[in-house]
Amino acid sequence: MNTLLTKWSRAAALVMGMATLGACVKYDDKISIGPGNGSENFAIWIQLGSWPNTAQYVVGAESLLKGAVSLKGNGVEVTGKADYGVVGRNGFYYYPSTSSNNSKLSKFSLKDNQLSTVKQVPFTYQSSVSSYCWINDTTLVFVGTDGTRTKMLCSVVNTNDLSVKNAELPVNPIPAGYASLAARSLDYVDGKLFLTMAYTATWPDPAYPKAIVAIFDYPSLTLVKQLEDNRSVGAGISNMWMSATAVDNKGDYYALSYPGWLSATMPSVLYKIKKGTTEFDASYFVNLDQLLGGSGVALYGLGNGRALVKYKAAFDDGTDANHIMGYAVLDLAKGTVVRKLTELPLDKGEMLQTVSLDGNNAYIMVNSQTGKDYIWVYDIERDAITPGLEIAGGYDYLLRVDKLK
Repeated sequence: MNTLLTKWSRAAALVMGMATLGACVKYDDKISIGPGNGSENFAIWIQLGSWPNTAQYVVGAESLLKGAVSLKGNGVEVTGKADYGVVGRNGFYYYPSTSSNNSKLSKFSLKDNQLSTVKQVPFTYQSSVSSYCWINDTTLVFVGTDGTRTKMLCSVVNTNDLSVKNAELPVNPIPAGYASLAARSLDYVDGKLFLTMAYTATWPDPAYPKAIVAIFDYPSLTLVKQLEDNRSVGAGISNMWMSATAVDNKGDYYALSYPGWLSATMPSVLYKIKKGTTEFDASYFVNLDQLLGGSGVALYGLGNGRALVKYKAAFDDGTDANHIMGYAVLDLAKGTVVRKLTELPLDKGEMLQTVSLDGNNAYIMVNSQTGKDYIWVYDIERDAITPGLEIAGGYDYLLRVDKLK
């Protein structure tokens, strides 16, 4: 099988296998819902089993700084109810399901190790959701495409009552020779929506060879400008569980471009749009392949002009099954590496939400090849990293870690 297809099949398997086959997984110890005490400040999503026999669990944690957590007698299985394409904020999860048998927008709470449904409404306007952003504490925007992937669609959600306003985003037409649209990262910047996107071809042909950022006025959703650059492709990231953009303390916007399957030849790079402008900064272009020795796949702003980048630190055989991912701190404005976080073991899994920010701490969840698995604590101000909460038991994939409140 084509290695690119293999990688994307495995990544998709992390999600698709949950709803139907979780019951096939067998364990030595009964996994049950722990008593809980309402003190879940953080949530950890974990996958057990190998494709196609997989199941997802969520376990709450009061702190990520020390101690250990395990699914034995703890946590709750969420297979068939939700997957790790959720959005967390202020103690709640929001889950836009577009599957044919569950076209609903759900609001969940995690308390006492129970993922409880607060409210659900029909969600049928979009056939796929690839990105989201927050306008404020009660306004959540989802962007995706229709069933033919020829229309870019937007849903603006009031998270108090889950009322939804839908609209088509007026992006430029699909270029001749290409088949579809792909929504990637979405950000609310200075009263505008910045959407990274791509035009894709029929598999296995490469995508339209340009990095694209479409800028829309908000709330009118009119197109201000669509920017294109031919030195890379795949700006942003096309999933709900990673970050590939950052806005620094000056208000400047940065987008990581990760070609992946979109191009076999173009590099992973950083682009910049200065605050108050609607153009790529012509003086700024950072080749991450050269800078890091491997492609950058995710980007998380740390404040004070710095960002954490997840990158391929070892040979990639295309399966997403090996421990090859490393982490480094970047100076965004200078486009330089502050340092690689060599204290961390290599991580497994490319498309996972392994980073959560909380004040001066960046929590980095690492599924190591040998030894214990930890959520590591990176002290941003001190530039120091230490092991925090241990995730005990040995799991197939550590999917995401979230600050709940």
